[in-house]
Amino acid sequence: MTKDYEASTYQKRPAYRYIRASDKLPTIAEASRRPDPPALVKLFDPTSQWTWFIAGYNPESRCAYGVVVGNEREIGDFDMEELVNLRGRFGLPIERDLWWEPKPLSQCS
Repeated sequence: MTKDYEASTYQKRPAYRYIRASDKLPTIAEASRRPDPPALVKLFDPTSQWTWFIAGYNPESRCAYGVVVGNEREIGDFDMEELVNLRGRFGLPIERDLWWEPKPLSQCS
């Protein structure tokens, strides 16, 4: 199976459409100016403990702002293209938590 085929197949499924217009994410600048912005989107690697909580997004640069929880908990920017192309164990892509209820970044762990 080629990478292009995999990407197009996964993107047809809701759990693999990471950021949508309906999320109405603020820009990274707007989100980072708030003292404790809400994480509106949660992504996770189904084969590890890594989780990404997104509070802001720049569609031009494809960068997101939020909290990453993996070996450590970090706040800052991360590259969405890198996440889209990431494959965990068994070749599984990152998934979107379809039942995520937004909450402040300080409560995301």
